[in-house]
Amino acid sequence: MRFEWFVASRYLRSRRKQSFISIISIISIGGVSLGVATVILVIAVLDGVEHGLRDRFLANEAHVVFRLHDHSFFSDYEKRIAQIESIDEVVATSPVILSQIGVFPEYSDTIQDVIYIKGIDPDQEDAVTGFSELVSGSTDLKNSEFIENARLIRNETITGGIVLGGRLAARLGIIKGDVLRLVVKLVKHPVNASMLVPDLANFVVIGLYESEMAVYDNNFGFIHINDAQKLYNKTNRINTIFVRLNDAELAPQIARKIEDSVRFSVLEGMPDARTWMEMQAPLFSALRLEKIATTIIEALIILVASFNIASTLIMTVMEKTKDIGTLRTLGSSRSNIMRIFMMQGSVIGMLGTMLGTALGLAVCWLLSSNTVRPSYWYALVLIVPILLQVLIALWRVLPHKGRWKFAVGALWIIGIGFALYCAVRPISFAELGLSHIYQMNQMPIKVNWFFVIFINVLSFMICWLATLYPAWQAANLKPVEALQHE
Repeated sequence: MRFEWFVASRYLRSRRKQSFISIISIISIGGVSLGVATVILVIAVLDGVEHGLRDRFLANEAHVVFRLHDHSFFSDYEKRIAQIESIDEVVATSPVILSQIGVFPEYSDTIQDVIYIKGIDPDQEDAVTGFSELVSGSTDLKNSEFIENARLIRNETITGGIVLGGRLAARLGIIKGDVLRLVVKLVKHPVNASMLVPDLANFVVIGLYESEMAVYDNNFGFIHINDAQKLYNKTNRINTIFVRLNDAELAPQIARKIEDSVRFSVLEGMPDARTWMEMQAPLFSALRLEKIATTIIEALIILVASFNIASTLIMTVMEKTKDIGTLRTLGSSRSNIMRIFMMQGSVIGMLGTMLGTALGLAVCWLLSSNTVRPSYWYALVLIVPILLQVLIALWRVLPHKGRWKFAVGALWIIGIGFALYCAVRPISFAELGLSHIYQMNQMPIKVNWFFVIFINVLSFMICWLATLYPAWQAANLKPVEALQHE
């Protein structure tokens, strides 16, 4: 064992007259641990939210949305789709008519809401957004049994079927089989030309769209593209093409290729290809900024904890002035003395970093694990009496001081671990009423292992830097001044 490490380890051990400094060392380890654990946990939550939102958006959205700048209808869309599909990295396309329409249920005589209506071909839409996988009910927008039943029992024209967002249906008080009226446009009254009356279309709700994304479940309805063309009297015309790619990250490059390859006449207008990144840019930019700000704040927490290490070493140097003078008199160099206290502080920093990493990863695992846990009361009602009984038993059978300390430490770690296992559970946004804000039902956790390594290195470096000044002060103590009052 190196001389410096032998002395540093002796200073780290608890003695009766050094108990105050030992307590401060434990507090320093705890401060660093909590700082590291907090950083890992917060960044895991932010990464989880970002990746969760990204995956859900890509499950409901195309990677590239192609249309004209003024969102007007255009013809020859089969030809333009063929041009887009000829581009490398393009997996599938879907012709779409996207518009906003006022709606109200059959029992109401006033418009209840304004929603987005998406006219689609279900098979082609499946290849782009996985439409049918998110629908509870039928996806046959032309020949569903709900449509046939409605036509038999109602004395009004049924245009077709509609798949309605689940939350939108709940807000309107609609279930499968009900009729939803769409206000397509205003037309002149057949008798009084100065009056405008709504042109209505009746659609039967055949399914509910449940994507866990509030922006879709609250605002979207899906009808067949042929029905949408009839509503707007735009036969063989559409206003949007949805595109799916092999790699969503290549969307900006492919969007520019699509704009270059698909041409329109001057009268038709200018093409516009927007990526999923552009459409959701404000949200993801805000998340990235929040992550950077959080990392800086949490790093400052570790920095504050490192001041405890510096203060611990300063008090140790003050108490060990005689020992330092004796070591210098016996031939120890300044570098030897400096390494002793740097090792002591580095051990505190390393222990705090390792414990904080273990705690942070454990809490992340508990928050992401949906296993059934014991009741919260087990942590309070059972663990405390059990620990007390075991501690009393150990007091009798383990008189040796070292073994006693190890046993007590192990028991408290087990007790704290069990309490955390009972208390820390996945957080349900749905139960808290926050799912419409975060666009998901449960708080997601994603551990970024590169960041875990980075924060470990950063934490150790901060703690190591905190040892330099106290160690330098100890190394510069003169033997005569250190021993003159002894």
